[in-house]
Amino acid sequence: MASRLSWVRNLKAKQLEAIARATGINSSGTKAALISNLEEELPPTRNDDNSSAPPFKKGSSKRKHNDYNILSIDPGIRNFAYCHLSLPTSWLQSTQSQTPNTKVSNKSLTPTLKSWSRHDISASNSPSALDPKQKIGSFDPQTYARYSYDLLTRTLLPLRPTHILIERQRYRSLGGSAVQEWTLRVNMFEAMLYSTLFTLKQQDVWEGEVVPINPSKIGKFWLRGDGDDGGALRSEKKTKARKMEVVRDMVGNGWGVQLPEGSGDSDDKEENTEAKTRKKKTGLLTKSGDLRKGGKFDDLADCLLQGLAWCRWQENRRAVWELGEDVLEQMGAVGEQKKREVKKRKVSKGGQGN
Repeated sequence: MASRLSWVRNLKAKQLEAIARATGINSSGTKAALISNLEEELPPTRNDDNSSAPPFKKGSSKRKHNDYNILSIDPGIRNFAYCHLSLPTSWLQSTQSQTPNTKVSNKSLTPTLKSWSRHDISASNSPSALDPKQKIGSFDPQTYARYSYDLLTRTLLPLRPTHILIERQRYRSLGGSAVQEWTLRVNMFEAMLYSTLFTLKQQDVWEGEVVPINPSKIGKFWLRGDGDDGGALRSEKKTKARKMEVVRDMVGNGWGVQLPEGSGDSDDKEENTEAKTRKKKTGLLTKSGDLRKGGKFDDLADCLLQGLAWCRWQENRRAVWELGEDVLEQMGAVGEQKKREVKKRKVSKGGQGN
């Protein structure tokens, strides 16, 4: 397999970094480390035409369609957020590569946002529903194990996910030396989710894939190439605001993700009432029709961008694997001088054809 990617050894470090960012692979390190990362992670690990088996093996009916069902989650305690994306089995059979700034035209291969939601885990698991002696806000492994099991079995796994993407949680806030108690709580809950999912898989209750996601990769994927050098990524506040703008652009201009029950396209310049109604039901819009702000909406936006980024990474990995050097320009791995040279060759070939 590595021989099929031998061409990456001839690339410059900046080109290797661009490919790594576009495919969700670690983009830091020396040139040798980048080459090693690409050669190890780009080759497909399975036959993409063979979709995942139905996630539930016991006590549930089979799915009507073997779609990819992707759950992207941000495992907070008071602000646990998730979004549910769906894609057809034909999704990865296309070699079309998508980049963050590309408006997807083929809607059949665009993820559909089935739902997204935010929960207060400690409130939804009240003492009356669990143990009468248990106090709300308890911080111990037994309580968090119950939180994890109830959330997965009652809310998330009934959605029949084939892939569950979990945002990795930080151990310190903004690089501080102190570790806050709330950070420890979230870290414990994150670990409980992994252990519960592993146990359910071992018991053949659920069959799917759990994918940890480094949040820094999401920022690098969506926010680079929009007119700066990535320096704003150092500011968490600016990063959140820019991510929100990406989601607003997606929703407002109809690219990157489909809403439930169709796209809601209209021939009129103004969006039709039916489309706005669907967005409100999905939690995207306020009653006035504006994209929702505040109320930890940024957590929901993070979940959506995380899920969509992962989908793009899979598309780009397949494109790199199948198309080779032809995808470099699409992924921003070709400098301006190289772009001009490629353009001249294309013009020259076109003239010869005439």
